[in-house]
Amino acid sequence: MKVAVIGGGPGGLVTLKTLLSRDIDAVLFEAEDAVGGTFRYRSYENAELVSSKQLTCFSDFRLPRDHQDHVSLQEYVAYLEDYCRHFDLYKHIKLSTRVISISPIESAEGHVVTTQSNIGYEITEHFDTIAICTGLHVTPSIPSIPGIEHVPQYFHSSHYKYRTQIANKNVLVLGCGETAMDVAYEAIKADCPQVVLAHRGGWLSFPKALSAFRVFGKAFKGRLPIDGLITNLFETAYVHSSIRTSHLRWFVSDFVIKRVLWFLTGTSVGCNQWVGELPPERLGRAYVFLNKSTKAMPYINRPWMTSRGWMSKITEYTDPPEDASSDKIIEVAPWPERINPDGTVTFTPSSRKEYSRIRNIAVKPDVVVFCTGYTQNLTWLHPSYPLPSRASCRNILHPSHPTLAYIGFVRPGVGAIPPIAEMQAMWWTSMLLGEARVPKEEEWGDYLLLVREEARVKYGVDHSAYMSTLAKDIGAAPGLWELWRAHGIHALLTYCFGAAFTTLYRLVGPWKDPDAAEIAKGELWETIKRRGVIGNMMWGVLPMMFYGILNGVALLVEMVIHVWRAVNGKIEG
Repeated sequence: MKVAVIGGGPGGLVTLKTLLSRDIDAVLFEAEDAVGGTFRYRSYENAELVSSKQLTCFSDFRLPRDHQDHVSLQEYVAYLEDYCRHFDLYKHIKLSTRVISISPIESAEGHVVTTQSNIGYEITEHFDTIAICTGLHVTPSIPSIPGIEHVPQYFHSSHYKYRTQIANKNVLVLGCGETAMDVAYEAIKADCPQVVLAHRGGWLSFPKALSAFRVFGKAFKGRLPIDGLITNLFETAYVHSSIRTSHLRWFVSDFVIKRVLWFLTGTSVGCNQWVGELPPERLGRAYVFLNKSTKAMPYINRPWMTSRGWMSKITEYTDPPEDASSDKIIEVAPWPERINPDGTVTFTPSSRKEYSRIRNIAVKPDVVVFCTGYTQNLTWLHPSYPLPSRASCRNILHPSHPTLAYIGFVRPGVGAIPPIAEMQAMWWTSMLLGEARVPKEEEWGDYLLLVREEARVKYGVDHSAYMSTLAKDIGAAPGLWELWRAHGIHALLTYCFGAAFTTLYRLVGPWKDPDAAEIAKGELWETIKRRGVIGNMMWGVLPMMFYGILNGVALLVEMVIHVWRAVNGKIEG
């Protein structure tokens, strides 16, 4: 079997490594002159990953235990380069080689791949299977803004690299994702006299690490990455089918989290978020991607925060001193309706409270930064192939084309794409080798975030549910008794209390790794210890007890229904 892997970002690299580990002949094509993908070529000054190293690192190649939880993009690119060297991947990678067409072989099975080198030399090769790993962040999406030509300078965030590009200018940031928050914050730090952030429908703010709380005057300084707080047992593993398909556990956790946020910060629409809230029908874990870039929030909140009265004596959210002592503001606005010939902005009228403020402020930007995401552009793919939006089987492939896989084309609400890509690569490799069955159509989709029909992004997944589903498909999800027998109580507790770390799905089963147990008992166990006794009660024991009872009741009801049907069938017979 000969496989072509397209794209040299984390998804492509881990797919290449996974295929090679099963002695499958594979070659990776990367259009740029180095690996790293978006993390190398669309990075900017002071950018950090919002997912933790514990979750983001690949299962069998970890960053040092003493490294900080969240790494810079430059550090992550260096990690990917080390990954290539460690697993000797470079000899299977063709850099500066752009794929210009992929088409099916008409007279036989397989695919024809034509590539072009950076000097224009073309070569055509035949491959049995294709893994497309170009990812979600390639072609900038730039919406039309009437009158944009009246602004002296405008560009997409993919072209933003340094503070100096916007220093001392009036800046309008379009978008409310993590990049938009970063750029708005950088504009404040670059002494921009006016910074405005315009959005379409709001966001859900949550810090990438919990640390800025005071309860009865005592500061919480644990800096716990939030992507490691969702436990496995009964919320991801051993979930009854009726609970899973109803998404009940998502709605219950939303109910609890909103009330905890109100208690800690005084607002339930986000963590210390006082403006820019999502509409009620979209507010929650089941619907959206958390915005974990919160550096700009002190400046966004400043005009909107209200006194909490006596509650502030019990709980308090504390901003970093440098930001708390500043009087600068990031104004929030609805989406621009147009930019007038004199360069001023007219915003779309709205019932949102931010419109009542911004309509009385003259906004005349010197520069507009489009932080409006990316679009998928696979023009080099033959039209007979299904696009990622039609990869209905686990969001990896379409049943009609099992030899064409999309790796890394989902986005988790809370989590990271690289570990998902690794799990997808193991899943697809297992399918290619006939080690697992392709799931039936009625088994698809319980992990997908809920979206409206008109939504632009429909590839959102619940990280934990998706990882667990893929692992179950290929026999990599450990049974509790099996795990205890193989690795003891320490590894078992790590799996039960830990998040959906890829390493935990390599403790037993077809992708078992000899170093997985040591990683689980060491680095991953540490994420649980750092919660402390109270944290493990809140994020471990209590959720397990509640969801355990919920799943137990669902199982009992199912058993009663089966017995009743069996008895009723015999009576009728």
